[in-house]
Amino acid sequence: MVLSSSESAPYLGLIVSLALTGVLYGAYGILFVICMYIIRCRKGTVGKAHQIALIFLFALATLGFIFGCIESTMGVSALGSVQALRLVSEDTHTASITTQTIVFGLYTLANTIADIVLIQRCYRIWGFKKRIIVFPAFISAVNNGLALVRTIAMVNDQVQDINSLLDTMEKVDGLGATTFKSFIGVNFFMNLLLPLMMAGRIWWIARQASKCIAIRKNSLTLSRLSLAVCLESGIIYPVALLPPLVIYLRQDIYRNAIFINLGGDLIPILIQVVGIAPTFIIVRVALGTSIENVQDTIAREHAATVAEQESTGLATTFVNEESAEVSA
Repeated sequence: MVLSSSESAPYLGLIVSLALTGVLYGAYGILFVICMYIIRCRKGTVGKAHQIALIFLFALATLGFIFGCIESTMGVSALGSVQALRLVSEDTHTASITTQTIVFGLYTLANTIADIVLIQRCYRIWGFKKRIIVFPAFISAVNNGLALVRTIAMVNDQVQDINSLLDTMEKVDGLGATTFKSFIGVNFFMNLLLPLMMAGRIWWIARQASKCIAIRKNSLTLSRLSLAVCLESGIIYPVALLPPLVIYLRQDIYRNAIFINLGGDLIPILIQVVGIAPTFIIVRVALGTSIENVQDTIAREHAATVAEQESTGLATTFVNEESAEVSA
């Protein structure tokens, strides 16, 4: 049986959503292994609290991937029933909603841990000034509080007695809609504000350090500085949040794109990204290439300059000795 384009679109959406989650999880797994290896080799560079946070984030991403696969499988089954003009069983629908509740709960926890890591990082970059992180910490508390309220509402709806599938769908459809939209909006604002604060500070530190460093080939070039800003500020997370923000806040797009055209849930994808962003930061910290203050940046660049000069000098000496031996 050949499906029309309108009939195959939901299946394609589920496959794309699941494939993207799988690709991100695979990349995250590689990054996590590399990060833990670097931390093990360079003991003392990363604190125990950050290591525990990284492990928890990866564990949550793993669970998010597993339950995302389960959710997509249920979605395929439900779509098959609908296209065959059969009613989706109440058990199947309830199981699907339960899976979505678990996935959102995992995302809430991962988002909270990531916020703590980013706020602590911002606090460090800004010279341990507490007033700098007061507002981001407040917004983070409000943001994750909204997510927690929605998670509790979803759990509460699951344990209530449900009389019919239609009633279930109606209740779930209106479940925490306002809270969820508020969470998505505040979450985007929070995760845009914090990376921009860190990116601006990193840029300023690098520019100040550049003024004290002789211009050379391996100095703080624009490409290196841009890479540092992108990886150390966690800016990839708000970029990844932008499409879900548009889709979830626009109800018409949400219904048509997600459940008809895409057919998948974007939350498992976000769980991967919310773990990847802090891991990139910790990798650079463990490698000793992170930009935290002007003094350390100048010292590191100066050491790199000396090492390069010594290496060049040794190479020149070796070439001269070889030339002398050949001449003799």
